[in-house]
Amino acid sequence: MTAALRWLEIPLAQIDLDDLALELAAVSDLDRLRDSLLEVGLLNPPWLRPQSGGQRFSVVTGARRLKLAADLGWPKIMARLLPEGTADFSCLLVHLFDNAFSRGFNLWEQATLAARLCEHRDQAAVATKYLPYLGLPPSPAHLTRLLKLAALKPPWPRLAAQGRLALTAAAVLAGWDRVDRDAAWPFFEGLRLSQSKQEEFLEQIALLARREGLTPAGILADAELRRALTDSDRSPQERTEAVRRHLYRWFYPRLSAAQEAFARAVQKLGFKRTPRLQLQPPAAFEGPDFHLQIKFRDAPELQQLLAEITRLAQKPDFADLTRN
Repeated sequence: MTAALRWLEIPLAQIDLDDLALELAAVSDLDRLRDSLLEVGLLNPPWLRPQSGGQRFSVVTGARRLKLAADLGWPKIMARLLPEGTADFSCLLVHLFDNAFSRGFNLWEQATLAARLCEHRDQAAVATKYLPYLGLPPSPAHLTRLLKLAALKPPWPRLAAQGRLALTAAAVLAGWDRVDRDAAWPFFEGLRLSQSKQEEFLEQIALLARREGLTPAGILADAELRRALTDSDRSPQERTEAVRRHLYRWFYPRLSAAQEAFARAVQKLGFKRTPRLQLQPPAAFEGPDFHLQIKFRDAPELQQLLAEITRLAQKPDFADLTRN
């Protein structure tokens, strides 16, 4: 393949630019690439393969460069031309290595490239030999999750490309039916959830669905949950916390009720006015032992805080709070 490689100036009008990767590139990446093209020109020419007849060309790698060159009004571009009929797997490897040592890949590109590699090589070989070039561990389990992500249909690829969909969450969503995934979409699109919070969210929804005899979509249709998601008076972070609080109360009704009652009682006693004192209940409200934390700078402050503790402990409300 290398011996037959040609360099040629190709009219952009003869190149097919229909490539999903164009739609998934991060805006900041495209901005930097545009600046580079404007300042110093094309540093790394794209690779093309002639279509049948030799009058039009398919993109092997460099779709972003080509799209931006077209947007900038370039009539032609210098490209490296593979021989007509070059095997698909060879083209795939050119794309893989061209990007692995330059810009790297986002999560959606990692998943789709892993899936395409598996069309030509067995999964064990893809995991051990090629995942490291995608910036990933050579793990069969990791490859399995990538293949599940690659099977997800729009609009999920956009979140994966933006780094807003965790691979572990994508693998779970791939096991849900389309109706349930569609119901989950507004929460993933509208909230800012870390990987651990995405995993927690999906686990709670699935367990609630089993407990309530509903589907995940049925749980996600809950009116209060939807209000927490769409409340325009809250910031995105506040909406995220409101959704998580509602799910927590629903998932742990007795524990959350006990925690809220304890917080109200502590505030009523006046502990909130003395931030150097913190009273905590027994773990999960099981067992007899409460935990009191005291912060002080010197002996006079400690004496003052101990006097405050004595005063609070003599209140009837304190006895009620700590009574088993």
